[in-house]
Amino acid sequence: MASRLHRPTRLARRACAAFGISACLLASAAGAQQTAPGDLGLRGDIEPQSVAAAGGDAANDASAAPSKPKSTARKNALPPLAPYKGAQRLGRRGGPAALPEGRTPPPAVAALPAPAPLRRPVRDDRPFDPVGIAVGDLRLTPFVEEDLGWSSNPGQLPGPQKGSAFLTSEAGFSLNSDWSGSALHGDLKGGVTDYFADPSADAPFANGVLDARWGISRDLSLDAEARLAMTTMTAASLGVGPNVAFGPSGAPLTATYGATLGGDQKFGRLDVAVHGSLDRTAYENATLSDGAVEELSSDDFNDWGLRARATYEVSPEFRPFVDALVDARRYDLGEDQYGYERSSDGVALRAGADIQVTHVLAGGFDVGYGERNYQDPRLPNLASPLFDASLVWTATPLTTVTLKSVSSLADTTIRGASGAAQHATTLEIDHALRRYLTLAGTVGYVTDAYVGVPLRDATTTFGLAASYSLNRDVVLKASLSRELYSSNQPGTSYAATIVMMGLKLQR
Repeated sequence: MASRLHRPTRLARRACAAFGISACLLASAAGAQQTAPGDLGLRGDIEPQSVAAAGGDAANDASAAPSKPKSTARKNALPPLAPYKGAQRLGRRGGPAALPEGRTPPPAVAALPAPAPLRRPVRDDRPFDPVGIAVGDLRLTPFVEEDLGWSSNPGQLPGPQKGSAFLTSEAGFSLNSDWSGSALHGDLKGGVTDYFADPSADAPFANGVLDARWGISRDLSLDAEARLAMTTMTAASLGVGPNVAFGPSGAPLTATYGATLGGDQKFGRLDVAVHGSLDRTAYENATLSDGAVEELSSDDFNDWGLRARATYEVSPEFRPFVDALVDARRYDLGEDQYGYERSSDGVALRAGADIQVTHVLAGGFDVGYGERNYQDPRLPNLASPLFDASLVWTATPLTTVTLKSVSSLADTTIRGASGAAQHATTLEIDHALRRYLTLAGTVGYVTDAYVGVPLRDATTTFGLAASYSLNRDVVLKASLSRELYSSNQPGTSYAATIVMMGLKLQR
């Protein structure tokens, strides 16, 4: 019964929906055909031709000329087309007129990148130092020097002497490594001074040192050193007495060469270093002007040494240390030409500190005591206080003052003498008038106190030097020095004045 009642209702709903859809479609079609006057759409619409009021028949319409369609702007018309970029350059439609024929378009201006900031050049504080030659990871700095001069006393003999011009030829090099954990440094030079008026005073010389360091770890390192020193002996250093000169063969030579090997271990602020060394000293026999021969080769000896040093860093500016050295000197022949057994054992103890008061004042000092015991009972023991100091004061960026003092116990070839306690002090002042022009003044004082014989001597030197750097490779040099030797042995004191001018070529 209920299904029968609902069936007419469903039919009525479907009929109403069909009627509504049909009404909407009819209304849309009518709206599309009835366009309001003046409404042109997107591109405008053509208004229909009006018919003449009188006699508006089809014939009159045919004879009448058709009128042009009129278009009116739509209320919401699109904006006019704008020329696109590059239309003028390409000569295309839609842009300004193209350029006349034969005329080139103006250059296009592009935005340049911002220039990189200028880097200030690094200032070179040593613009006249040699640059060196790179050999792998090593830098080699060779040089050659020629000096022409005059000496008032070529043989360093007492009394008035005849002066002589001389020529000094010297060559050498320095070596430095560019390694991260290790280092290698070396200096070697050698030459000869040739006296024109006194060939017996000719003096060869050589000096060299080579240092190497290997970093095993942050706190442990090994180091080694090889060294060489060769000089010409004088009559005063041999103690042959007054009015004695050397023969045609010239003054004898003496050479000392050796090596050191050791290590350095750090324990926090404590630094302990232990090194062993071996040095050999050899002498050349001397022939005097009267034909006598001094058998100096009998004094050749070897020196074995062991040094220990402990340093504690209280602060970066103050590092105190203690140093101990024991050594044994053994002569080849056991006895020298006078029959003395010069072999000996020595010990030296020192205590001091490395200091750096300010950035312009730094150095170090130590005081101690040294003693040597000789096997020959006729040779008394050699003992003396020891004092070493090194101080560098940078008074101004152009002026540097250096003070050095060195003490040592040295053996000798003088008959009956055990050795000599030697103290050497030098003061040097360097001043740069210009970066390329440097002046230097030097004062030195060396004393020798012999044990076993009543002999005391002192050597005082004064010197002035100037160097003018033309560039990094060429240096002009000049110097003037005065040497005064005084001794308590009568007739051995002398004086000498030396003037030199030279040219140094370096790389």
